[in-house]
Amino acid sequence: MRRIIQNIKSASKAREFLIEKKFYECIDLCNIQIELTPNDFYSFYYRGQCKTHLKLYDEALKDFNEALINADKNAFPKLMKEEKQEVEIRIANIYRRQRKTENALEVLEILIKKHPKYPGAYAEKAGILSDLGQYQAALDNINLAINYSPNDKKLINFRAELINYMTS
Repeated sequence: MRRIIQNIKSASKAREFLIEKKFYECIDLCNIQIELTPNDFYSFYYRGQCKTHLKLYDEALKDFNEALINADKNAFPKLMKEEKQEVEIRIANIYRRQRKTENALEVLEILIKKHPKYPGAYAEKAGILSDLGQYQAALDNINLAINYSPNDKKLINFRAELINYMTS
């Protein structure tokens, strides 16, 4: 029980460092936690986010993939379902940043097949398709995202921007 409480406190502090953009402090804390609990999901997850901000993309990918492995070992599978979806979006986003579009789209297609009602996958795919100049396909995907999350202001704004760009 003490270990669980320590893991929760550590994850909370790592998240705090991440929000405050104290990336190196966050990485240090996560490294310590990983030594103590090598199967900890959140230490790899937050360290991956920090490394993404620092543009250490290959290292971030390794951390996110390790987080996915650890999520499958977690005692709370329902909680981990959403967390895993978020990690897969982050992996696709790193590929997008690296201009590895095919890899990003492949990750998203797998995610969509596993979770066809997850709006984040469609939104990320829409962003990539927009980057590629495939605006109608991007609009189709953002509409799917909005279908599953109709009150999401970011999605609605993205759709408006796409429509404005396509019609101007």
